[in-house]
Amino acid sequence: MTVRTGTRGSRPMAKSGLTFQCWRDEGRVTLADLLTSLGSIIEGYRWRLVVDELLSPRYQEITETAEGRLMETGQLIAMFGNDAQLIDGELTAHDADGSIVDLTIRALDSTWWDVETTMQEVLDRISLLYPDAKVLPWRSPEEG
Repeated sequence: MTVRTGTRGSRPMAKSGLTFQCWRDEGRVTLADLLTSLGSIIEGYRWRLVVDELLSPRYQEITETAEGRLMETGQLIAMFGNDAQLIDGELTAHDADGSIVDLTIRALDSTWWDVETTMQEVLDRISLLYPDAKVLPWRSPEEG
């Protein structure tokens, strides 16, 4: 399995991440909102979705569709509109060839979104759109 990382010149960028609150004055930032906000940066990506907890009248449909499959960004945006809330789960980006792209999005307790990547453009967009975003504290390798 190949993992593609972001690069700056010929040197790989260090992995970084941001965390920000899902709930704001205007309401909840849904998974659909988050993916849509990344726009052309994630164009053509497919995603492996692991659902730990989900609130939706379409729970079974969503979990069965996601199980063991790569899903298109547009498909996820359609699935996670107003009636589906990813409470705990993780998305891992893949390119058109199926190789993992160094971009992971995590929902934590329906309270926080974590975005980990080496792609500075993603981090810049998150910082711009969600000014409350803070740098993720990194776990030691022993913590996983």
